[in-house]
Amino acid sequence: MEVRAVDGGKEPRYLQIARDLAAEIAARRWEIGERIPPEPELAASFQVSRETLRNALRELEARGLVSRRKGDGTRVERLTPAQRFDTSLGSLEELVQYGRDAVREVTASEEVTIGPELAEATGLPSGEVRARLTTVRRAPDGSAVSWSQVYLSPGDAAAIAGDLDESTRLISDLVRERTGRSTHRVVQRVRAIALPAEPAEVLGLPPGSPALEFVRHYYDATGDLFETTIGVHPGDTFSYRTTLVRSGSA
Repeated sequence: MEVRAVDGGKEPRYLQIARDLAAEIAARRWEIGERIPPEPELAASFQVSRETLRNALRELEARGLVSRRKGDGTRVERLTPAQRFDTSLGSLEELVQYGRDAVREVTASEEVTIGPELAEATGLPSGEVRARLTTVRRAPDGSAVSWSQVYLSPGDAAAIAGDLDESTRLISDLVRERTGRSTHRVVQRVRAIALPAEPAEVLGLPPGSPALEFVRHYYDATGDLFETTIGVHPGDTFSYRTTLVRSGSA
């Protein structure tokens, strides 16, 4: 039986296995519609547990490469992954990496007065004047993967105005560079929504399509809320992964 080596490193082992299997699928080791080897054989080949192997197959399924049905095994569905935007956000460092993965385009910039409805949505005080940036992030192939509105103080917005277009850096990083105000913590809320009309047009989807809304509040070291971002992602092309680690023994 073939035994496959899996490189070490920080990447979870199941993702390494998924990457290797995806490469074999792309190389046509198995044709579309063909079953790949059963789980026990693959687990032994990679010298991993059945659960680790299943996690790798779930990753391939999420990419659209395979289908898995009880009693029918795992079949190849595509040779290359379906276009998706996948991110794992478990730290400020991973949030920075997310910013590097898609280029931002600013489509509108204006000053708004925060009313009661907007105050509830953003967490900002009603009556305050804020700069609102409407942005689109695009994948390497040019497709729009998210639509966002970012709320900043007018001073912070003016300070970073020349740095915004065609940048992959997070706006909070640009604020830190230009003003010295750094992010101490980010509070995030995620919920499923029906896609509103404005982002639907940008993302090329029908209004009401399934979507994920991310609301992020950026606080500096003094506890001041200096940035609020409301981002919308298509539900069928964006996946979000969180890793939970037990802090102590049971």
